[in-house]
Amino acid sequence: MSITKLTHLTHRIPINLLLLSSFLTLLLSPTLSLADNLRSPGYEIKMSTINVTGGRKESGGYTLTDTVGQTVQGQFDSTGYTIKAGFQYIHTLTPFTFTISDLDIDLGYLIPNAASTASHNLNVRVGSAFGYGVSAIADHPLQNTAAAQIPDTSCDPATPCSLNDANIWTSTTSYGFGYNMAGDDVNTTDFVNSTYFRPFPSASFGHSPVTVMSRTGSANDTSTATVTYKVLVDATQESGQYTNIIQYIATPSF
Repeated sequence: MSITKLTHLTHRIPINLLLLSSFLTLLLSPTLSLADNLRSPGYEIKMSTINVTGGRKESGGYTLTDTVGQTVQGQFDSTGYTIKAGFQYIHTLTPFTFTISDLDIDLGYLIPNAASTASHNLNVRVGSAFGYGVSAIADHPLQNTAAAQIPDTSCDPATPCSLNDANIWTSTTSYGFGYNMAGDDVNTTDFVNSTYFRPFPSASFGHSPVTVMSRTGSANDTSTATVTYKVLVDATQESGQYTNIIQYIATPSF
């Protein structure tokens, strides 16, 4: 009689956040400009103008933002920049925000041929930006201190997936590590349902980040997408604690 010993494997995947923002720089002609610095320990006036009235007026039935009597007000566009002059534009300067619900993902003790999953949420508030994109990249495949690796998934043999194309991964003998996306601003023609997965691109292989969320246009609501991680190993996988770092890069559009 032979006895096969299955060693439990611990795989902890800490998720690190990298947030990049785009900034607009206007190059102005080197002419002399004079302006007052309207601030003190108790107040700050963000836009100083001489006008009859301006601001935000509200009641139960309407909202009005206006600038009356300012010499130059309104939106001015040209190639490469947009200027919004007037009090009515101050309230639109809402910050772009990106948060992750949990930065430490633990997939627990792995049992050969039994998938382990864990999830967290990506939250984006577009604010004053005109759309955004969130991309992701891993530093390397899951690996332990002895440099043994769990390969990235290629999904089921009959439905192979790639860095840019998700596909069905339900087989208990198709081993590896991958992710599924669901929720707001996710490409549902790619991540059709919860059985569709992709491997992460890897910086160690020279890959570039891939888009996991995107939107065109401004919005006041918060977009939330769920990332589900999945790992599946066989009985020959070396034991140990396997880790990697996933970077999520959120870039607003202006």
